[in-house]
Amino acid sequence: MVRVIPFKAYRYDKSKVGDLSKTVAPPYDIIKGKKVDQLQSLSEYNISWIIKNKPRDDDTEGNNQYTRARDHLAKWIEQGVLKQDETESFYVYGQDFEVLGTRMFRFGFIGLIELEEFASDSSKTGPFAGVLQHEETLPKDIQDRLSLCRESMAQFGQIFVIYPDHAGDVDSLLRAKMDETPVADVTDSEGIRHRIWMIDDESATGRIMELMKDKYIIIADGHHRYKTALALSKENPDLETARYRMLTFVNISNPGLVVLPTHRLVQNLEGFSRDHLLNSVEQFFEVGIHEDKDAMFSRMNKIFAEGGHVLGLFMDDGQYYTLDLKDSGFMDEALPDKSEEHRKLDVAILHTLVLDRILGIDKERLAQGTAKGDGFVSYIKGIGDAVDEAIKSVKESAQCVFFMNPTRIIEVEEVSRNLETMPQKSTFFYPKVYTGFTINKLR
Repeated sequence: MVRVIPFKAYRYDKSKVGDLSKTVAPPYDIIKGKKVDQLQSLSEYNISWIIKNKPRDDDTEGNNQYTRARDHLAKWIEQGVLKQDETESFYVYGQDFEVLGTRMFRFGFIGLIELEEFASDSSKTGPFAGVLQHEETLPKDIQDRLSLCRESMAQFGQIFVIYPDHAGDVDSLLRAKMDETPVADVTDSEGIRHRIWMIDDESATGRIMELMKDKYIIIADGHHRYKTALALSKENPDLETARYRMLTFVNISNPGLVVLPTHRLVQNLEGFSRDHLLNSVEQFFEVGIHEDKDAMFSRMNKIFAEGGHVLGLFMDDGQYYTLDLKDSGFMDEALPDKSEEHRKLDVAILHTLVLDRILGIDKERLAQGTAKGDGFVSYIKGIGDAVDEAIKSVKESAQCVFFMNPTRIIEVEEVSRNLETMPQKSTFFYPKVYTGFTINKLR
């Protein structure tokens, strides 16, 4: 059983901060380098001053990036910059965006979930409820987020989850609220419009709570943050509010739910040989040669639409390649302990047959490389000029790039229901949910 409840969020007071677009920010993990300064220069109240407060050379145990973040939060509440809503509410969150030339709208709701360990019962008979993770997490230290939570005792960033509501019962309640004026309406630097509506009527919030009881949720983005919340709750067993975590819930059947591919850039391998790679992949794949990237992607799109399995490859030898899997039996033999649904994943095929078997980049080397920063594989989100940048990287220093088709939503659901996890960075849910629209204070 999943227990979802409304809450009294802390939200920015527009009369104090002015333009709300200058106060919210992308998730902490994509705020890097110059982006930190850019966001913090927008407003003294930008949420990045809390979620990405910069360390200093003179930091001490009593004065550091986390204590400064805590002090910002306390000061903003004292000044009335952040005000707590008076009623227990759910918050509808809608995003208007464009992808591949098509305008789309994704919506869900923000609420609290009672924390529980990841589901351990994969029975497919009868109702199934619980919390599922869909992909492996990179070996990344959660100490940073845990330190922020310990000092501030508040939750700032969203964990993005999906849940099954094929009849659209919850969505109908959310749609009804969207006829009203939103309490927040901002457009970010990428042209994505974010709107927030409050559901504070007890009958509506109660109905949502009831409808969510028999659901399961799949963490789409924020595995580390969920694990951080679990750790904090165990450190504070007597603090009831620490048993809950703020999430953004989106229906699996929402027409605006978009998954984009994440490509793999291979680099830093000793003794890498283009000829060895091409000769080796022929044992598993039919190799197609194309004059340009458009022809390569056209072939990939065709195979994807037909339900087949294909990878794209560029090695800076004047050609673009497609690798069509010859026989699914290769994966049956390679991963006999995995489900059929897992073995059919394009990312599993790439990681198992190519990265591991041919290039020697197994899980251990993936982990070591990622921990070093650049590593053996870099993950390239499939949006904007990412493809051209990846090709440029191969021409300059990297060794090759593997282009992927997106993972299907149904594949995410099936593999998660089997209590299995996909290889890391198997999905890129677009767009990201922003931080700062709602804050959940634990005490």
